[in-house]
Amino acid sequence: MKRVLAALAVVAFLAAPAAAQSKLDQAIDKANEQLLKGKPEDAVKTLTKAAAEAGAEGQIALARLHERIGDLEAAARVHEQAKGSATGAARADALAAVANFTLRRGKATDALALAKQAVEAGATPASLAAMARAQVRTEDGLGALATADKAVAAGSGSAIAQIARGEALIAMGKSADAEAALRQAIQIDPKSALAYSRLARAQLALARPADAVASARKATELDDKFGEGFAVLGVAIVAENPKTWSDAIAQAQQGAFLDPDNPIVQGAVGKIFEANGQLEQAANAYRKALAADPAFGPARFALIQAELNRGNRDAAIAEAKKITSTGMSNADIERLIGEDAVRREDYSGAIPFLEKATKGLPGNPDGWALLGRAYHANRRYDEAAESYKRAVDLAPQNANYRTTYGLILGLAGELEKGLAELQKVTSAPGYKDAVGWVNLGWIYRNMNKPQESIAAYQKGLALDPKQEQAALGLGWAYQYTKEYDKAIAAYEQAMKIDPKDASADANLGIAWCYFFKRQVPEARAAMDKAAAAGRSVTQLKENVDKLEKWIAEGHAVTEEQIAKAQEEQQAYEERAKKVEAADNASRSKNPASRARAARDLASLAGPSAVPSLVFLMQSDPNYDVRIAGAQALGSLGPAARAALPNIDGVLRQPPYEPPINATPEQLDAAMKDGDYRRALRDARAKIGR
Repeated sequence: MKRVLAALAVVAFLAAPAAAQSKLDQAIDKANEQLLKGKPEDAVKTLTKAAAEAGAEGQIALARLHERIGDLEAAARVHEQAKGSATGAARADALAAVANFTLRRGKATDALALAKQAVEAGATPASLAAMARAQVRTEDGLGALATADKAVAAGSGSAIAQIARGEALIAMGKSADAEAALRQAIQIDPKSALAYSRLARAQLALARPADAVASARKATELDDKFGEGFAVLGVAIVAENPKTWSDAIAQAQQGAFLDPDNPIVQGAVGKIFEANGQLEQAANAYRKALAADPAFGPARFALIQAELNRGNRDAAIAEAKKITSTGMSNADIERLIGEDAVRREDYSGAIPFLEKATKGLPGNPDGWALLGRAYHANRRYDEAAESYKRAVDLAPQNANYRTTYGLILGLAGELEKGLAELQKVTSAPGYKDAVGWVNLGWIYRNMNKPQESIAAYQKGLALDPKQEQAALGLGWAYQYTKEYDKAIAAYEQAMKIDPKDASADANLGIAWCYFFKRQVPEARAAMDKAAAAGRSVTQLKENVDKLEKWIAEGHAVTEEQIAKAQEEQQAYEERAKKVEAADNASRSKNPASRARAARDLASLAGPSAVPSLVFLMQSDPNYDVRIAGAQALGSLGPAARAALPNIDGVLRQPPYEPPINATPEQLDAAMKDGDYRRALRDARAKIGR
């Protein structure tokens, strides 16, 4: 134990007199020896006398001694004295020590205020680390990581700086990076119980409970009065083997006995009760955590989760939304609300919550996948692909993420990339999920490779005979290869599997097949069903009416005429896919994609694109996209006359004037505003009156 107190105390008090410094070192050594001999009272007397002469540095060492022997009340009193007496160069690290203690036994907001004062007194590794740790507890993970990086830069040999970085990374869901930082902390200070307890938390997040047990047990051996060490040991024990619950709760309750006012400890007790299905006891522990620190986000989330576990979903979501309205939310709560919105198919409503969740927890693949699903449902395919890529990067073994990612890449126009991703998934040994083959069939279908599409859809149906999307896709593929009877059978199979969702598209496909077979009554009957279900049948009806007229007039319908009709249908579908792709691109977060979409919509959709082009021209935040929208409207000529009031309205607005001390971005905006107005005037001239 010799010199442990000195190592854990603040040591950067360069302004202290040399004699006082020497006496303090001697007193710390003597106190360590007395502690080893089982004489804590004598150790306190020794260090109390030295602290009276050494000022703030001595008081911090004395406070740490009180912590080490488990007298937190005395430690709190001495920390207060240190806070009031620290001056000069010593003040930053003294306040940092008090902030760290406050995190153990107080409110995170108070710790953050102290840490800010510490940084103002001096941006030392210790003060920056204290601020980062307080930011973690106040749910500012991004800010915490930035501050922790500054702490490490200020002192690469600072264990507490590496610990702070590890805590920030854990909070952001980046547990592997956190483990590396915490191992670095242990290398710097092998006797840091805090570093070992945090390492255990990172290992739990990495699903390595056995390693977490070893790390947490080491923390308790290094400091047998450190409640967090016992608490995380309990969580690790039950994670490794639920049958050892009694040992787990005993360890955690020992932690609560040592640190009754530590919200992290009470939260761990709650987790262990929850693991055993004792939800009311768990809730009581979470309430104790919030009583110790009302801003402790994990306990708030745990209480909400407990309501969900009881089946009270509506009450849980209502409480979660109430918390977000107070500004005290965290990434877990935001994700929960977003997930609930996705469950209710409120995809637009889910996006803001899931965007906040992924920002706060960028290392959580489930959050990115949920966000990708919400973007997908809103046809924001570029953003959906980016979100699913993040999920795949974080969880590369998750076949479901990779399967969806491949499909989304195709929807975003990246068919080759989507094909490559899905081929990786479906070729993996033992892969037996029909969804991957269905998505692969869709990719081949949109690459106009019907034979490959048929094979993929057949594989999907073989794996899951109730996969109606596979049956629908198979119908399309057979229709493309002119195997109309097989196509009709596949469409009918889809309707048998899911009459509600498959009937509209299946009947439309059947109607086309019967048209190509020259069976007008059957074609018309299926067409009417498709129209009643909301499908557009304009082109089909024109062809069926024409065919019926030819037959009634006694004309022979040649194979060439039918082939031409099929080519026209396929061309129509290709154009419709391109229009849909352009419409989706108009919602991309990439300005270049939105600008390209404006041009594509004008050339593909003509006058029907005017409302979308007006929106891009008038409301897009990017000037290049606005200019592209104006140019696209101009390319339509008189057909875009409905856009004139909007164009005139924008032109009546005063030009953008940058401020006197304009930034380069503001000067660029002023230049682009001039180009924008010229584009509007050109468009107006081409459209005319």
